Amino acid sequence: MVIYKLLRCAEWAVLANQGETLGAPVDVADGYVHFSTADQVVETAAKHFADAQDLLLLAVAVAPLGAALRWEKSRGGAHFPHLYRPLRLADVLWARALPLMAGAHLFPEDVVGHVDPARPQFEAFKSLDRDSPVEMLNLVRLRAQAGYPRAHPLEGQPITGAEAYAAYGRESAPVLARVGGGILWRGVLESVLIGPKHEHWDHIFVARYPSAHAFLAMVVDADYRQAVVHRQAAVQTSRLLRCRPASSGRAFA
Repeated sequence: MVIYKLLRCAEWAVLANQGETLGAPVDVADGYVHFSTADQVVETAAKHFADAQDLLLLAVAVAPLGAALRWEKSRGGAHFPHLYRPLRLADVLWARALPLMAGAHLFPEDVVGHVDPARPQFEAFKSLDRDSPVEMLNLVRLRAQAGYPRAHPLEGQPITGAEAYAAYGRESAPVLARVGGGILWRGVLESVLIGPKHEHWDHIFVARYPSAHAFLAMVVDADYRQAVVHRQAAVQTSRLLRCRPASSGRAFA
């Protein structure tokens, strides 16, 4: 498992020059070095480093930290990793700059991915017409190993991303049917003709809903909320694009 530390350039310079650091001022004040998981680090950046234009993201492997790393309740009651010794340069797997773009830091997709909608995106979705049919283009890339959250019954089990996504499909299918939705089209990627040659998607499909009301009813359904944990564990990154049905024809435009 890998955890992440946010440092400003001056703080990184101390670590690089001295070989270890007690962290940022907040770390020194609290008596331990604050870390975040991949699921937590974007919110940490937004909450504590909103205007920082010289921010770096450091990746650190958990196992070598041993007993000095403790998981303790913090923001929102979630467990965060705290290091009770100096952070050493030898602990750092890599460090990458986080550009500040449009008021938010741009994180590497291989770290945070796109698994759940950000709040502004979800609010934009809800602001559109809710009565017309909706077709959702899904592009999904799976993790090799599923990553279930701490304290989940399947945490640490040898479950692949494909197996976890299959569980999501099985458990969410009755809810999809209940709201009147279904899979309109599904395909299997064979090659990338235009685009990054390394890019791949394990699942490509279009889901159709009778209305946006139906889609929203699905995502708040209690059964779906249990099933979606499998999706979150399975997915490395994804795209979910809302489309309005349009007429077909014999021309591209």
